[in-house]
Amino acid sequence: MQIKTFKNAPKFTLLQQFAVIVQTGTPAQINDAILALRNRPEFSGKAWQINFTKLQSIFSDGNPRFSIFALGGNSKLPFVSFSTLPGVTCPGAGDCLDFCYSFRAWRYPAAFARMVQNAWLLRFNKRAIVDAFKDIARNNPAGFDFRLYVDGDFSSLYDVDFWMLLLADTPSARAYGYSKSFIELLKFQGRWPTNYQLNISGGHNAAPATIEKIKALPITRGEFVAVSIGRKVKGNEHGTHAVNAALRAATKGEKIFPCPGACGACTGKGHACGMQTLKGIKIAIAMH
Repeated sequence: MQIKTFKNAPKFTLLQQFAVIVQTGTPAQINDAILALRNRPEFSGKAWQINFTKLQSIFSDGNPRFSIFALGGNSKLPFVSFSTLPGVTCPGAGDCLDFCYSFRAWRYPAAFARMVQNAWLLRFNKRAIVDAFKDIARNNPAGFDFRLYVDGDFSSLYDVDFWMLLLADTPSARAYGYSKSFIELLKFQGRWPTNYQLNISGGHNAAPATIEKIKALPITRGEFVAVSIGRKVKGNEHGTHAVNAALRAATKGEKIFPCPGACGACTGKGHACGMQTLKGIKIAIAMH
């Protein structure tokens, strides 16, 4: 678990305190915490109150009130995906906390509540996640692309065990993800699923020796790193000649694949982060 410091963002600090309790507390403590949070004047707005009420219902009966998986359909990420709470589920986070985009979603009550729901389900009702994933597989008999963790990460060995078993049991899922939970992954003693590609995420807190062990895992495609080119780029600048040239200059001639920003169409044969044929090649994106 890693904690982010929010300067001049007291609401985010309160939300993070609640996230810690969701990730570590007992059901009774979580119930008390959501009640206390909804009674705060900072969250008196209608949208916060509606979504906190939904969370209270989830904590009461265990049934999800938000979609567990995003089903894609947008130009940036046209894949099925899963998210949970950032930071508190990220034991391997390092300086990535300084620029993590996941916290931006906390401006939106429903987005935050959905992250909370999924974190809670991973702890107390994994069956709901399994059932929802199997429904997606049944509705996509030809297979589907799946990004595991848009927000958040493997918080423990138990999370690794859960997802690796579920993916192995769902061969139609073409899964990939980015992770910094290297210690948790290295503790895994089961059989790695052949339908999952791991991208080593930059900004971690791991030692070089640990990274070498991760690179040796059969699931590892390679590194995915955010690179500073001297400024933050806008979303529509990814993939442009100028940004790609700046990325190559910043990586000092190292062989890289510049990320164009939008998933799904970065190569003619699929998306780079999920391609075993790009094993060992670093994928780089400009900080944004």
